[in-house]
Amino acid sequence: MKSLILYWSSGGNTKKVADTIHAALVENSILVDILCITEDLTVDLYDYDLVFMGAPSYQWIPPVPVQKFIKNTMNRYRGGVRPIGAPKKSGKFGVVFCTFSGIHTGIKEGLVAGKYMAQFFEHTGFFVLDEWYTPGKFQGWEEGSRLGKMGDISHRPDDADLSIIRNNTIELLQGMKFF
Repeated sequence: MKSLILYWSSGGNTKKVADTIHAALVENSILVDILCITEDLTVDLYDYDLVFMGAPSYQWIPPVPVQKFIKNTMNRYRGGVRPIGAPKKSGKFGVVFCTFSGIHTGIKEGLVAGKYMAQFFEHTGFFVLDEWYTPGKFQGWEEGSRLGKMGDISHRPDDADLSIIRNNTIELLQGMKFF
């Protein structure tokens, strides 16, 4: 199996999650590439069996560079033509991971961004195995990291959060043996 981790991170929260996934894959002898998303990044997702995509939630959606990467990739795969429905590609799987601050509504802050990335996978023919949401420090607003709906998240993602990501990755790999 060959795997790819795509991520975008400004303050480091999403990078911590990506690095944790990377370490778990390497520990399980999975070939893995890890790339930081830029709007002009060109990568052939179909070269990989399992693709992870992660980003923070910025006002409920992925940041602009992630949106542009998704749009550019979709346009490249379509070749300028709108396909009827989403193609199903055998043996192609995706996992979405999203970091969010949750100062106002908790995990709901990240759900739209995660679903946005999941739809990208579905439209490129990947079967979405899971979506992972991890709280993280609100970058640039210390008060928002301490006084929000989720309480003090100023040190998150913490070891407990990253342990969940590691365990999710290992469980996912064990489950894929049945595909």
